[in-house]
Amino acid sequence: MDDIDKEILFYLFKDGRISFRSIAELLNLTPPSVIYRLKKLEEEEILKGYAIFVNPNFYGKYYSFVAFKNIRDFEENYIFLKFKCVEWLNVYGITGNSIDEINIKINNMEETLGLPTMKYTPNQNPIQPKELDEKIIGVLKENPRYTSAEISKILGIESKIISKRLDIMKKRGYFTVLPVVDIPKSNSVLFSIFSNKVNSIKNILDSCRIMEIIDGNTGIQVCFGKSIDVVRKYINSVRNLDSEADVMIIYDYYINI
Repeated sequence: MDDIDKEILFYLFKDGRISFRSIAELLNLTPPSVIYRLKKLEEEEILKGYAIFVNPNFYGKYYSFVAFKNIRDFEENYIFLKFKCVEWLNVYGITGNSIDEINIKINNMEETLGLPTMKYTPNQNPIQPKELDEKIIGVLKENPRYTSAEISKILGIESKIISKRLDIMKKRGYFTVLPVVDIPKSNSVLFSIFSNKVNSIKNILDSCRIMEIIDGNTGIQVCFGKSIDVVRKYINSVRNLDSEADVMIIYDYYINI
């Protein structure tokens, strides 16, 4: 793993459907060299594949995030996302048909895991998805990197219509595609920051952010760093503006599709 490999992983974390040609252009490489590097990452089991993350609101459901000390692990089908952190914490994304239902599930988790160290429920508006959008997401669950042309062929619908629906769903935050990466093997760092001053710290994280969930001035920023020294600089800059920001270093993650 060198810095170029880490840059490739960064762009895949920002958009797991980005074309290899686009990565090559961003890094001033040739597409064959990018493909070669990705193949090596796969052979070394650093890059294990790709997963689609679907916002629960897309299916008409609500979600919350909650952090518990990771003395014990917890698994249930209503957990759609899990970050395992070095700070003796696991962060869980919990989904339910209502906020009240989610709170009941969190209370059940407390019986096993103890009191949570953090809870965050953003304002949200669940939707009833269009039939075509559901079909597109269904195809992407089979292969998150299918192109618009490939999805078009599978569904028998014009490629330009598929492209338009993909763009709309992505802009509205209904789905994203992430690489499945062995973080320790990659010698890179994933970290998240929960802050009540997001608008103040957001610009600091522009060059490393791969995902965000924001509700007004409160939210979670998930970022990628090439090394712990680089991450430390980001964290120090954030703490200068928000001394109470919660920082978690992620060593593993799980997406339930």
